[in-house]
Parts: sequence; structure tokens; C-alpha cells
Amino acid sequence: MIRLGLFGGTFDPVHYGHLRPVEAARVELGLASVLILPNPLPPHKLAEPLTPYVHRKEMLRLALAEFPHLTLADYEEQAAGAAYTTDTVRRVIASLEPGERELWLIIGADSLVELPRWKDPEALFRDVCVAVLPRPGVDLDAVPPGYRARVRLLQTPLISVSATDVRHRLRQGDSVAGLLSPAVIEYIRRHGLYT
Repeated sequence: MIRLGLFGGTFDPVHYGHLRPVEAARVELGLASVLILPNPLPPHKLAEPLTPYVHRKEMLRLALAEFPHLTLADYEEQAAGAAYTTDTVRRVIASLEPGERELWLIIGADSLVELPRWKDPEALFRDVCVAVLPRPGVDLDAVPPGYRARVRLLQTPLISVSATDVRHRLRQGDSVAGLLSPAVIEYIRRHGLYT
């Protein structure tokens, strides 16, 4: 049986708080690999200014060089307009060879709180198993019990960093060493991003 993970995000920019917990989740769930799905146009961030997708995708490609079992997958580029997770999951499933497989969608606890407002969350539960990464300061009591009972809460390490924090540090000229891949830091410097 093939056991495969899916993890999506805006990755603006990608940082170790994204990738280290996902690698730990891969090990905890016994997955062969995890597809990392950058979202060109996240529906919940339509009003926010985003770094151009070409830069976010390239930073992700650079960062993933340190994580051989995490693979960049651009399924969400195929979306016409905003890319919804349920549609992306269906595209991934359609692209896979027939055979016995188990797919795990890995989301953060903050996303689990928002799940009732996602497009067709019931379809997600039909198509994939859902695993939840702990997030600092997220109250899982806010999650409807019907959803909480259908997910696997992971024991991955808490890494207290967010892309918002990283962007703030970069704008202030503060160090982001240890938070981002050195290759990503160099890419940001070379392209003058987040200044």
C-alpha cells in the first residue's frame, strides 16, 4: 500500500515552522513522501498582498533540497482562480496510478478550526484521512466535535514561527538565521523580497 501525504500553503515565505513539523508528521504517519502544494491564489487571502507565486514556488524548491521525502507538487497551478483544497485533492487522486493507497491531508490546528468554512469539507473526509499539526495558541475546543473526532492529532514538535513573523523580521532587517533555509535567505536577499 502506498501511503502519501499532502500539505498545502501560501509559503510566503516557506520556513522551518512549515517543513520540520511536516517531516515529523511524515515519520509519525509512516508516509513514503509528502507532496508540498504551494497555492498561487489562496481563497482566504484574496484581499492580502502576496509575494508573486514564481518567487514563493522557487523558495519552496530551494528549501525542499534539505528534505528528500518532501516533494514540490504544483497541482494548484491548474486551478482557474482561487485554488480550493478539495479540488486539489481530486486532481492529485486523478493523477495517481491505480492501486491501493492511503492519502493523508496534513493541516495545522489553525486550519482545523477554520475547516467548517472550507469549500466542501465533507468531500475531504471522503477522499483522504486528515492529520492535524499542533500550533501554538490554537484552542481545539473551538473545533466542532464532529470534526475533531474524525482527525488524527499529531505529536509533532511545536515550532513557534510564522510567515508573518518572518516577513516582519525581514522588513526590520533582523536576522532570520535558523528560521529559513540558507538558500531561501540568499534568494530573498538577491531578489530584494520583503524589504
